[in-house]
Amino acid sequence: MVTLDRQIAVEPLGPDSYMSAMPPTRMGALASYAYGGNTLAVAVNAAYQTVQASFHLYSICGHFIRAARTDRSLICQIERVRDTRTFQTRVIRVSQEGNDASTQLCFIASADFHIEEPRSMVTYSTLPQTSLPLSNTGISTIPPQAPKEHGLYQNLERFLDMQPIVVAASMKEEEQKVHPLRPPDFRRKGSVYRRRWRVKRHIGYALTDASACATLDFSLRLFTHGIDLRQWHLTEATTSVAGNARAFSEGRVWDENGRLVASMTQQTLLRPKAGFYPRI
Repeated sequence: MVTLDRQIAVEPLGPDSYMSAMPPTRMGALASYAYGGNTLAVAVNAAYQTVQASFHLYSICGHFIRAARTDRSLICQIERVRDTRTFQTRVIRVSQEGNDASTQLCFIASADFHIEEPRSMVTYSTLPQTSLPLSNTGISTIPPQAPKEHGLYQNLERFLDMQPIVVAASMKEEEQKVHPLRPPDFRRKGSVYRRRWRVKRHIGYALTDASACATLDFSLRLFTHGIDLRQWHLTEATTSVAGNARAFSEGRVWDENGRLVASMTQQTLLRPKAGFYPRI
């Protein structure tokens, strides 16, 4: 079985140029193209090869230009934009070779890395709506994916364990307890891969109701580099606004102690199928 670290590994091609060790994986049965989180994780891994060990990713923002294919590797070109005593910034372009030997851009992002500062002026964290600390008694026995999703996330299940939390949640919010399935020493790169994993249900609709659903842009922010993925983490996801065939969502991730460790916002293309009539 392919491990998570192997799935997002990169190999050097030349100065500031890397290729994924494996082609990206699909998310599940619904789409034939590559899972965007796999592309994002490979991009972050490639950028990490160009920064000093004392620098840690805290922010990456970018756009998906076109869907990546699953039958060929990803190629990452890294541009060094800033190198100071406390920050290092990289622009990442991810592409694939086309059938006509052309280069097709799939993804572009700006990633910023920061040292561990010796002191902070303020230290605090907002709390999730779910009560913490988490315990096994709060985990639902209901399978996390309903049958109507048609194996939407089946290719990701080998990388993590995900269970719903039994809480009274609003229609706009989904709460999940997640635990990665991976080698115990795998930390930083896995966190990016898992945080990109989002349940995209919008006001009760299944993704099978959409003719097109894909991430357009994203902003991932990590608030600590000391994330232990061997432990459970809580995610809460909200969709704030939708219109013009786009939806804007945010997912937040807390550790078991109630510390907010990551936030992902994104706009998603959400085109309905012909004959679809919205309820709201």
